Amino acid sequence: MRRYIALCAVAAGLAVGVGVAAAATTVVVTPTNTQGWSTADTRPGGAVDFVADPTAPSGAGALQLTTDLTTAAKAQYMHEANAPLADVNELSYWTKQNSGPPVADPSYQLAVNLNGTSGFTTLVYEPYWNGAVTPGIWQNWDVSSGRFWSSNTVTCSGGTIVGTPGGPATYTLTEVETLCPDAVVTGFGVNVGTYNPGYDVETDLVDFNGTVYDFEPYAAATSKDQCKDGGWTTARRADGSTFANQGDCIQYVNTGS
Repeated sequence: MRRYIALCAVAAGLAVGVGVAAAATTVVVTPTNTQGWSTADTRPGGAVDFVADPTAPSGAGALQLTTDLTTAAKAQYMHEANAPLADVNELSYWTKQNSGPPVADPSYQLAVNLNGTSGFTTLVYEPYWNGAVTPGIWQNWDVSSGRFWSSNTVTCSGGTIVGTPGGPATYTLTEVETLCPDAVVTGFGVNVGTYNPGYDVETDLVDFNGTVYDFEPYAAATSKDQCKDGGWTTARRADGSTFANQGDCIQYVNTGS
């Protein structure tokens, strides 16, 4: 039903993480180039931040979602989509619980019109409904093979998807596709919902149908063009250090030092 990989060492985690990214198209998302992502329905008390994390499965950092101790707090990061659910066959992400209750982890969400242009619901994959969450360790979740709960009850041509907000997770993607063959995914992302106070969790390498989004706190310079027109002021070396000027940045791109 699901697959998760616990990282017991940074070296092992990096080896596995690179393998995941290499099998798909990787898009680097930074605070200054969000690549279409937005904080969407993030609410007071919730926060979404790009953070440095040397243990992240790729690069120098990850995306952090936190909630304060109020039940109304919510942290969400979403990306628009327009894809028939039947064509969506590759979903995964990495998560790490820094602190919070035993179930604390960001969920993977699919915003879906189950009847094509109507019948909206959110299909929610939560790690603790699909396996064991291990605090302090990066874990990789095969979302496409897992079970989801639906935020709303929707009747489709093949039957009814029953909403069970908060769980339990009752549907596989195949079951949803069978009941709702016209379903269209309109968005995807990660979320810590309301009534989840005191969460501090991270996520990275969010895969939607073969495109993997790598969240980084800065853009490492890999080309001269990134250094020009003031780009050197926001670009970094791979270790996160800044450049003194444009020439310093270009030298780094040419020589790696």
